[in-house]
Amino acid sequence: MGERCGVFGMLVVTANWAIDDGSLWRRPLRGLLPRAWGSLQRAALRAGFRRDGRYEPVERIDMVFAGDTFDLLGSRHWADREQRPWHRSTAAASIRRQVATAAIRRAAGLTRLARQLLAEGLAVPAATPQGRPHLRLPVSVPVSITLLTGDRDGWLVPTRNWPAGLHWADSWSDDRWQVEHGQRFDPLQGSGSGQPDEPPSLVQSLAVGLVARFATAAEASLSAPTGPLRLLADSHPLDLADTFWHQLLPRVAAGSIDLADRLADRWKPTVLGTPGEPGRASGLLADLCGPSASHRQANMTAPPTAGLILGHLDEAVATAAWSPLTCRCLGLPPITPANGLVPGETVGVSLVNPASRPLSTRQPRALMAVENDCGDHLEMLDLAAGSPAVVWRPDRSLAAGPSTARRNEAA
Repeated sequence: MGERCGVFGMLVVTANWAIDDGSLWRRPLRGLLPRAWGSLQRAALRAGFRRDGRYEPVERIDMVFAGDTFDLLGSRHWADREQRPWHRSTAAASIRRQVATAAIRRAAGLTRLARQLLAEGLAVPAATPQGRPHLRLPVSVPVSITLLTGDRDGWLVPTRNWPAGLHWADSWSDDRWQVEHGQRFDPLQGSGSGQPDEPPSLVQSLAVGLVARFATAAEASLSAPTGPLRLLADSHPLDLADTFWHQLLPRVAAGSIDLADRLADRWKPTVLGTPGEPGRASGLLADLCGPSASHRQANMTAPPTAGLILGHLDEAVATAAWSPLTCRCLGLPPITPANGLVPGETVGVSLVNPASRPLSTRQPRALMAVENDCGDHLEMLDLAAGSPAVVWRPDRSLAAGPSTARRNEAA
């Protein structure tokens, strides 16, 4: 994107799909994929409108999954045994393969979508002579897809049936944007990538040693599906205590105070027994994550491009730590408990009308960067917006090309 003036391109960056092996919790992907397809198609249509209001189809689309497309840490297989993802042993290697294979199998819908986009491109309306979308005449826009490594899926090895043309890399860049997962800018992540024989980061240690183990122990007490436990997997380590006391526990207690008491008793022996000041995670990370942090200057400099897009950190951290450099992040926002919550030792003081707050689950966030008329703009793209049925589906007879389509129209 942005190689020369007059080339109209669209960059879509999404991150943190966190597709796991399903042994502890399952993320709802079936309904998300049709919505994501429709959102991408509508975004490509919007991107075709120029400054003067005329429509011309975009010429190419670059899709970048900016890390943690898979979550290979949140698995029962690590919690039930003494092996860890970063251990260099035959047993650990076997578990890594087992977890990764199961996660890739659960991502079958996503890989099918990738194959279709890589092989056929994305269908968008052609332009009429008047500069308007021709809704009965589709054209195919070529699509490239790149998966970037993250701290939760860095050791993933593409399988033999990996979609042809799908790239696996550490970073993506053009002359405008640099995209990476960005865990290297997280002081709690350090240099840990989860690779065999490399020390784990605090983030990875807590994901396996605390979250996965607690979920394994707690699910025996839960008669309902383990959906609430996903809240811990989706939380930053500095927010884990807030998440447990102010999000997970109230939702469990809405059905059973006794069950909430049992979960609280299981949680209290951890070092994260009670939450601190709400919102402290973003402020602390912003002080430590910026590109000018003294302990990072030796090998972590600001990118030479106009902007940086990270999948790991959240937007509040980016705004505070990276200004004036244009930096956007797709990590989850910090926990914001409802007013009136009081940290305490009993379940009762943590309950504030839990029934009125729906159970929130992670939805992958996305950014869309559009370049046209020698300019570019960046906007958020909601992959889960709209009905999955509201998708432009041109007549298959028109998909063979403009000449065939016009003959069919004349007939």
